[in-house]
Amino acid sequence: MSFSQWKPQEPSVEGQEFHKDQQVLFKYRKKQVAGTIIKLLSNSAVVSLSHSEVTNTTERTVINYKNLMSN
Repeated sequence: MSFSQWKPQEPSVEGQEFHKDQQVLFKYRKKQVAGTIIKLLSNSAVVSLSHSEVTNTTERTVINYKNLMSN
């Protein structure tokens, strides 16, 4: 058994409809917000929140594919 081998992340069946740099909608802190997918993981996506442009910071979160909607 070797622990040094890296396995690339592949999206699950739910993640097949999403791609990097895609605009998506989802619920975040009880509000519906828009964001951009930065990275696809096996069961979820790393999303940069659109409202963070106003605050001059980059706010990111990890969202399950089941909670994402195409914009």
